Amino acid sequence: MSSDNGQPVLVIHDEATLCAKACGMEPARVNELAGFARERGLSLVRTIVERGGVDEAALMKGLAEQLGVSHQNEAIQVDDAVLSAVSATLATRHHVIPLGWTPDGRLRLGCAEPFNWRQWDELTQLLDSPIEKVLCPHAVIDRMLTTHYGLGADTVERLVGDRQEAVQTIDAVSTDLSEEQAANEPTVVNLVNRILAEAIRAGATDIHFEPYDSRYRVRYRIDGMLEEVSMPVSVKLLKLALVSRIKIMANLDITEKRLPQDGRAQVSLSGQSYDLRVSVLPGVFGEAVNIRLQTRSMVTLRLEDLGFEQSERIKIEKLIQQPHGLVLVTGPTGSGKTTTLYTCLGQINKPDTKIITVEDPVEYWTENILQMQVKEEVGFTFARALRSILRHDPDVVLVGEIRDRETAEIAIRASLTGHLVFATLHTNDAASAVTRLIDIGIEPFLVSSSVSGIIAQRLARNVCPHCKRQVEAQGLADLPVSWLGAGCERCRFTGYRGRTAVAEVLQVTPPIRELIQQRHTADRIKEAAIEEGMRTLRDAAVEAVRTGRTSVAEMVRVTMEDA
Repeated sequence: MSSDNGQPVLVIHDEATLCAKACGMEPARVNELAGFARERGLSLVRTIVERGGVDEAALMKGLAEQLGVSHQNEAIQVDDAVLSAVSATLATRHHVIPLGWTPDGRLRLGCAEPFNWRQWDELTQLLDSPIEKVLCPHAVIDRMLTTHYGLGADTVERLVGDRQEAVQTIDAVSTDLSEEQAANEPTVVNLVNRILAEAIRAGATDIHFEPYDSRYRVRYRIDGMLEEVSMPVSVKLLKLALVSRIKIMANLDITEKRLPQDGRAQVSLSGQSYDLRVSVLPGVFGEAVNIRLQTRSMVTLRLEDLGFEQSERIKIEKLIQQPHGLVLVTGPTGSGKTTTLYTCLGQINKPDTKIITVEDPVEYWTENILQMQVKEEVGFTFARALRSILRHDPDVVLVGEIRDRETAEIAIRASLTGHLVFATLHTNDAASAVTRLIDIGIEPFLVSSSVSGIIAQRLARNVCPHCKRQVEAQGLADLPVSWLGAGCERCRFTGYRGRTAVAEVLQVTPPIRELIQQRHTADRIKEAAIEEGMRTLRDAAVEAVRTGRTSVAEMVRVTMEDA
């Protein structure tokens, strides 16, 4: 803080002294940070937390004691009547949250900036109410603002107010035009950008915009599970403008509302670029939108980073070091098949190896690998791409997905003529991949001759390492204890953070090859593989529970078909 003539005043030293006492930091270091904050117009509290490495909750508690005010270090539920005392715009602009009323009628207002005296004078005048200051960590206020007002509530509040006023003067015949104009207003652009940015920061893979009769729902898919995003109720009034804005980003026709549309866009956040795959579906109550988020980044993963146990890693490494053969990765959509394939490619991506991929779409961007994108609308299919690839003298080929007999035949032919081929299939387990190839018309002798190994995998959510605790593993005699996450800010109070791969690896040995040629069932092939030492998906998931990586509930969820 400075005086009118720009000179620092004594309160800076007083604030620094209070902070030093509150957090136990050396006064000289706090004064140094105070000078840094003052020169750059930054918050002293935020500077101490971010540059001084101080726990913000502890600092708030200490400052509350020094200032003689109360503090609130956890998010709480607030009544709607209390929330109505402060508009979303005002709460967001000043970064405060109403918490309740005192017996004598003062509004308890949570804040993360105890020394912004001008702000408190302004709030007292704007709210026309006496205020009791309550110190809260910055993250707690962020969470409560989103939970109680909804993501982007201030933007929605301003835009809805503007549109309600505009409705009185806009003729009905101008509806389409007003939608396009609204979609290009900074408020709509900002709202979509905030939804995208929040999804990226949360690690979401998909964003779902879903219109209903009485509400408009936004959900993120995080770690494979859908989580509803708290949005203001009035956002339903903006559903046409939101969809129009997303269509404009993806170069889609904003006037077409009767047919599905698909498009792409690119965004960046903190220097990182992301590809957006946009799908629009017409519904009864409006158009639903799904946005798939993909990172435009280089992949440098290891098998152990994905969660594979040592026994599976050894088998996989043996498969990918072979000079030729077909290696299949199977599992449902979203089970991490592409990530596993690119991790394998990364381990064999050497200067003396030529690798070509054909995918739909290209999900990872990798150095020294020629990557191709399928474009079925112009006839560039997997099968056609594969024929062209084989004329480019590759050592290793990756096929994004075997969808039909033609693609399967070319992939098998490539593996039999000296190429190492990786591909994916949608089957429940490893043994079923064999029967799937036979079912689409591939002769058993070709399957047995070409396929060298099959990896079937699932993704189980990791128990959050920051709030995990031991519990009894009821119903599993060989697991006396397991782990659960209590829920914290870092895991968005889900108890889970990140995912780990659980897999079964079927090596096509001579006995397995013989069973394939004799057209035995998938169950018989699986039984023989287990006899040879294959660990099933359920076994791998149990081991993940035993080592504390995931929970019993996750084990059951992701391997239910393998029980």
